[in-house]
This record gives sequence, structure tokens and C-alpha cells, in this order.
Amino acid sequence: MAACGIIAILFCEVQEAAVFEVFTSKEMKKTLKISATPQSLWLLAAVIGFIILVILTGPLWRSLLVAALVAYLLDPLVGRAESRLKLRRSLATAVIFLVLLLLLVGIIFALSTLVVNQAPEWSEELRQAWAEMSVWLQRPFTIPILNFTIQPQVVLDYVERATNNAFSSLPAAGGGWLGGLADNLIWSAVILVSLYYFMRDGHKIVPGLILLLPGAYQKDAQTLATELDNIWRIFLRVQLIIFAVLAVLLIASTSLILWLFRQGWLPLSPIGLIILLIVVYAAIQQVDNLWLRPQYMGEALQLHPGVVVVSLLAAFAFTGFLGALLVVPVLASLKFIFQYFHRATSPPQTEPENHQAEQIVEAHET
Repeated sequence: MAACGIIAILFCEVQEAAVFEVFTSKEMKKTLKISATPQSLWLLAAVIGFIILVILTGPLWRSLLVAALVAYLLDPLVGRAESRLKLRRSLATAVIFLVLLLLLVGIIFALSTLVVNQAPEWSEELRQAWAEMSVWLQRPFTIPILNFTIQPQVVLDYVERATNNAFSSLPAAGGGWLGGLADNLIWSAVILVSLYYFMRDGHKIVPGLILLLPGAYQKDAQTLATELDNIWRIFLRVQLIIFAVLAVLLIASTSLILWLFRQGWLPLSPIGLIILLIVVYAAIQQVDNLWLRPQYMGEALQLHPGVVVVSLLAAFAFTGFLGALLVVPVLASLKFIFQYFHRATSPPQTEPENHQAEQIVEAHET
């Protein structure tokens, strides 16, 4: 209530400029006039309200962001269809969007068919794995180094109680699995609809925003937009290459392990096979996070590999997969914007200063 009263006083009573006295390091008194008009306060309130609205509608913005990224990735394909097939932008977008939907439906149908056909075999293997696990749970084992005995049945009971508690809290939190399924379907529909309109009219967004700026700033804005577009296109190309490499590694390793297991060259139980597959997947993921993405993404976007690793881990911890996917190009974009304005506002260096800077760099390298 006190905060609301303070805001009301600021909005209703602040009509004139406020005068503040500021002392310099030489103890010289100066006056600083700050214009605190009602219009500026309303603008500040509007900005704060917009930030709160963005936070509260996070799922909507994430869906729009996914649709915008996919549309940005497909924009060159739409442009080629428009130029080579001599189609209007709307018709070329409809053709590409229809092909994309058919591919998506085909992938879902193929996966569903695979699951239905393999379900009896998988259920039998899971039954055997559960039987082996039940026998294992009846035998306590001791850790040699710590001389500590573990009762697996006690651990299993604790996990079962925790799982039951988690499932019992789901209906109260989000309407159960049916509510979650409905939410996923709604956001999927939002992504598909937004994707179509981004593909059709997304190329007009940046030029429209540039035209809203004053004429003196339009040239700089166009330069920034062009360079940022190059950065994000490089990111998408490198990202596709990384995804292809990871897909090849994952498919090849999984196929090799399954083939060795079926040939009898891997003396593992079904549960041991599952654990091995999980370990292989985790190893491939670490190769991606700690070597593949920092090296190739950092080199392509001119970022230090250490910065890429730290930013990836931090973004994945705080924002999830989508944040980890976008943090590297966002950092590269911020770096370019800072360098651009630094060059624009810095005075040109003379030749002796450039020579002295080169000598300092060479001294540090040696």
C-alpha cells in the first residue's frame, strides 16, 4: 500500500522540474535539473507494465520465438520458390508450409508405426529387465571403500513414495495429464499459425521498423540489421551442421550397440543395455556442449570457446533448452553492436598510436 501511495503522489503532484544539488570532487556546488514530467512517469509505468506482461505471458512469447526462428530458417527456401517458380510470396509460403506439414505428419506416423510394431518386443524385454532388477533388489551390497551396506529395497521404497507424491500433486498443479496435453496442443497450434504468417510477412518486419526511425538514424539501423542478419544466418548454418553431426553420432552408436547386442557380442542384460545407451547419449551430449559447439560456434561467430561454454551452461541452467540454443548468437549480436557504436563514437587513432598498440600486442604475445 505504501508503494502504491508513493506512485500516486509521483503521478499526481510532480508537475515541475526537480532540482538536485550535486557536489563534484573539488567540492564545487552545481545544480542539476532533471525533468520529471507526468509524461515521463507514464512512459516508465508503461515500460514496467510491458515487462510484467512479458513475464506473465512467457509461454506465448516462447511459442512465437520458436515460430520466428523456424520461419527465419525457411525464409531462403521461400525466396527461392518465389523467384525460380515465379510464384507470389503468399503462394510460395503456402507450398512450403504444406510440404513442411506433410513431412511432420509423415514423421509422426512413422514413429507411431514403429512404436506399435515394436511394443510387444519391448514389453517382453522390459518384463525380463524387471525380473532381473527384482532379483538384484533382494541382495544388499557393500561399497568396499566406505564399508557401507546399501539396501536396494529401501531405496526403491523411497523412490516409489516420492514418485507417488509427485504424481498426486499433478492434478492440483495443472489439471493432470489431460490438461497438460491440451496445453501442448494449444501451443503447438499457436506455433503453426504463427509460423505461416512469419513465413509470409516476416521479411517486412525489419524494413518497417527502420522506416519508423528518424532519417538520420536509418542508415546506421540498416547497417546493423544487415550485419546482425549475417550473424544469425551463420549461426543457423553452423547449428544445422552440429545437429547433423550429433544425429550421425547418435544413430551410428545406437545402431552399433544394438547390432552387437543382438549378435551376442555384448554380454549384457536388457537393463544393462539401457544403461549403456544412456551413458553413450550422455557422452555425445557432453561432446556437443564442451567441444563441438564451443569450437565451431565460437570460431564461426568470433567468440572465445570459454565464453561459449560458460554461457551455454548458464543458459541451460536458468532458461532451459531454448535459452541454451539462442545464447551464443545473442552474445555475438551484442558484441557486434558494442563494437559498432564504439567505432562510431571513438575518435580516429593516429598512425603512432596504432603502431604503439601493435607493439603492445606483440609484447603480450611474446
